[in-house]
Amino acid sequence: MDPSDMCSSHTCLSESSGSTYNNLNEKELEYMSLIQNQAQPYFPRFTAALAEQTPVEREQGRCAAIDFTDPQGHQATSFATVAELDLYIGDASPPPYHTDTELPRRRLFVLEDLPCNHLLALGSRLGIPPSFFAGHWEDPASSTFNHRNPFQRCALPHFRLRYATSNRVEVDCPTPGNTKTSLNMFAFDSRVNRYLHTYPREGLIYDEARSHHGLSFWSSPAREDGSWDAVLLVDPAPGQQVRCMTTRKLIPLRQRLADETLMPKHFLNPEFDVLDELPQDCSQWAACCSSPGYRSMFDDTMQSFCAKGAKVVATRDPLSVVEIPRRLVISIVVAYMRRRYLNLVSIQNSNFRPHTQRHDYLSSFSKSNYSIWSGEFFDFIVGSRAAIRVFAREMDDNVVALGLDDAHCSAPQWERDGWQSIKELTNVVEETVKALAAGYLQYVTIQEAHVSNGNEQSLSRIAVLTMLFIPLSTVASIFSMGGEFLPGQPRAWVFWVVAIPLLAMVAYVYWYQQLMRAWQGRKEQLLPMFTTKK
Repeated sequence: MDPSDMCSSHTCLSESSGSTYNNLNEKELEYMSLIQNQAQPYFPRFTAALAEQTPVEREQGRCAAIDFTDPQGHQATSFATVAELDLYIGDASPPPYHTDTELPRRRLFVLEDLPCNHLLALGSRLGIPPSFFAGHWEDPASSTFNHRNPFQRCALPHFRLRYATSNRVEVDCPTPGNTKTSLNMFAFDSRVNRYLHTYPREGLIYDEARSHHGLSFWSSPAREDGSWDAVLLVDPAPGQQVRCMTTRKLIPLRQRLADETLMPKHFLNPEFDVLDELPQDCSQWAACCSSPGYRSMFDDTMQSFCAKGAKVVATRDPLSVVEIPRRLVISIVVAYMRRRYLNLVSIQNSNFRPHTQRHDYLSSFSKSNYSIWSGEFFDFIVGSRAAIRVFAREMDDNVVALGLDDAHCSAPQWERDGWQSIKELTNVVEETVKALAAGYLQYVTIQEAHVSNGNEQSLSRIAVLTMLFIPLSTVASIFSMGGEFLPGQPRAWVFWVVAIPLLAMVAYVYWYQQLMRAWQGRKEQLLPMFTTKK
């Protein structure tokens, strides 16, 4: 590229952000120009967001490197500034903790968030395509199309996973809009496009806030000496503040709930690492049984590498060093789907308790919240069916991205079993939604039929009264033809002598049929009881 073009692109990006980029080397300037020219048509919002980062935001991000050069162990290094990261990447000499200088250099860089300076340092030094960062920036819950390559859906060792999770936090502000029907959305105070969806306190569900995240992995091809570099992109936790979508103001998050009874806590994450047998050394038991905190993917990943007695993995394949993040995604998705199932049961049954038998939650459908017609319930059912289908599709895409749909794939069995469990759990939730939808519509139809029958019975009573008065009208019409049978005349009594027996005969014919039908029905009900006693 001509230097003048590179500088013009750099100036364009700088002017759009309202500031200038300083201390960028030639490679980083070239990479910035590549983002502006190549990624912008396919990811316009990403390039705009990158340009809008302030000088402080370009440095806000956590980054660390894990060196797997030594097969006996690994060494983790955290970087306080981008300058330290740049020096670490560019240093070709072996680190002081390596005793054998002939070992191939194998490093995994873990980056939380997408600050511009870290992105430029990693992308320009390691030769990472800009679409890797751009696809990770996009909101996983939005209708984006270029976050995966349609021409190569499984591009191992690269992959991108999208998943949903729950966050036990509350937004410390009044909820805008219709509090009974709307979900409230707040933006993360981060450099990736992530949102926090909260449930209104007066709505159908009041549960932990949910958010959608991505986990992206890229690695260089193995070089002639067996060395490689890999990058793992993880999303930040909601943090201490979120941004209101309407006012654009930062709002504090409350980690401690105002009322624990409104949002009961369930232990929904599966056991992370099941051991066949405890180690012989009892001092290692606590470390073996430790579980992730599920607050930050970055912290949980680094904890797994830095924990005492951490398992040494085979480092020939870059995919082997990111098993822990892939396990975390499976565990998070399982807990998320379990929570969806509990929400469905709790909405259906107003007296729901955690110990309710799973096969009894539909046993009292007529006494549940779905026993009357409500547009709110109907919207919830339709929306839930659509949401679970989209979720199932996204999980299928994750399976394809990891190559697990291929029978000849060499993926570990735990990963196959984990995603199979997610698929089965998703089917359970989907079938539950279908059962609720079918039962709800059928019950409403039955109620409408009862109302219709009541209206028909009212009309039938009116018809009976009309039928009873027809003989009187007929007789009155006949006798009104002669003067002696009119009221006040000598033979007026003849009208009543004829009308009353006729009216009694008509009533007897009608009510006799009704009584016989009622008696026949009662007889059929009592007959089995007498037969059983004999």
